[in-house]
Amino acid sequence: MIEFDDACELILENTNQLGTDERLIEDAIGWVLAQDVVSPISVAPFRNSAMDGFAVKSQWLAECSANSPRAIPVGPTSFAGRPASHYAADSHALKVMTGARVPDEFDAVVPFEETDYNEDEARFFRPAVPGQHIRPPGEDIARGQKLYAGGTTLGRLDIGILATIGLRAVMTHRKPSLMIIGTGDELTDPGEEQTGDRIYDANTFTILSLVAPYCDRVDRVCNVPDIKEELQKALSSPHDVIVTSGGVSAGERDLVIDIAESCGWRRVFHKVRIKPGKPAYFAVRGKQILFGLPGNPLSAAVTCSVFLIPALKKMAGFTDYRLRPKPAAMPPEDSRKSDRKLIWPGFIREEAGRTTARFSPKKSSGALTALLGTDGLIIQDATDINSGDATVEVILWRDILKP
Repeated sequence: MIEFDDACELILENTNQLGTDERLIEDAIGWVLAQDVVSPISVAPFRNSAMDGFAVKSQWLAECSANSPRAIPVGPTSFAGRPASHYAADSHALKVMTGARVPDEFDAVVPFEETDYNEDEARFFRPAVPGQHIRPPGEDIARGQKLYAGGTTLGRLDIGILATIGLRAVMTHRKPSLMIIGTGDELTDPGEEQTGDRIYDANTFTILSLVAPYCDRVDRVCNVPDIKEELQKALSSPHDVIVTSGGVSAGERDLVIDIAESCGWRRVFHKVRIKPGKPAYFAVRGKQILFGLPGNPLSAAVTCSVFLIPALKKMAGFTDYRLRPKPAAMPPEDSRKSDRKLIWPGFIREEAGRTTARFSPKKSSGALTALLGTDGLIIQDATDINSGDATVEVILWRDILKP
């Protein structure tokens, strides 16, 4: 049996990034950039109008006022994407629509609503400021500007920016393919009739919901029976990551470990000094990794959160993949006795710079509802209990599960 911190380090030491590939921008949400993104163009690419109005020379309107308007002949219209090709810049105002190119001869745009105009002439009632309502080239983005550093996880607000600079695809780190195997003759899928001593398989769905953002593909197999040939077939999958639920403890039908190692998997560790999750198993085969998670539902959720998710983040190129617990205070009466490090869901509050923690009241590793309404995981050392010290560490769900 090994310590929790040692298990975390061994997992990351045996986990490697998977390389890179090119991905269409609309498919890149949640993926990690493998290189910097530098704009190849300026945005806007040319001087353009921020308003529907008239492009003028501001000097024409220097002396005009409401009592002494200036009338100027109106030339052709410049539309966005279809600029006017023939105009008399020395004597005529140019009609410009929003986004249309403003020729260099004009230094201001006056909105239509500030004028009185017809097809032939516009009357202006106040001076114009040079540059007004004109967007200069590169106003938003300069050519050569670095917009994203490699290692950035792209979000929903980033895709439009990539499109703005003309990128159709970006280079990203590859995410792993993952197979989840629910072992046990007793399992049945939700939606099916529950007969005899069968129970619904919650674990594979819990794991699926936790790991999906970090994977390219997740395949779920429920009710793999405790039969050697069936387990051998499942454990021979070419997926980058294989996760089993159940079958790694000490029961007569807990066959995962022996069968995995007969299929070429090399054991890194089995059993961790934690509660829940003591039977956790980790193995490697070439560049593949295998997690054998316990069958108790809460144990599976906790070990998935602290062991599997950091590994998946590292594989997928995330830069901040390690768990980063921080100190918290817990009243002595709320601490629990355990001969192992306790990693349990709970309620975490931050007030006036002080973090406090309280365990979920459910005390069974089979009670998945211990997760209900919790803010994260609370970590309490066994030595803290023996000494009466109630200091604990906490990790918020938002930090564990952040993309």
